[in-house]
Amino acid sequence: MLKRIAIGTCLVCLMAGTAYAVDDPAGLDACTEELARAEGLFHDKIEGENAMSEADVEKASLLLDEADALCTAGNFAGASKTLAAVTALVTTPSQ
Repeated sequence: MLKRIAIGTCLVCLMAGTAYAVDDPAGLDACTEELARAEGLFHDKIEGENAMSEADVEKASLLLDEADALCTAGNFAGASKTLAAVTALVTTPSQ
């Protein structure tokens, strides 16, 4: 009986430890905000007078999808690099 109580207590302690595990919500929020900002720039560029070429729109869309996946996976450094590429693509004047 004492053995069952000890095992049960150990299991409860192990399970309770995972409840205190915290992801990095600050990093996730920053990544999400950066993603939203880049998407806003992208949509403003599409709707503006100097619209992007179809190839650039496709490339930016793929990069935004990649950045979203990287944010979701927690790879904030990779997402930031990808979003910088999107921002550079969107802010470059069209020919």
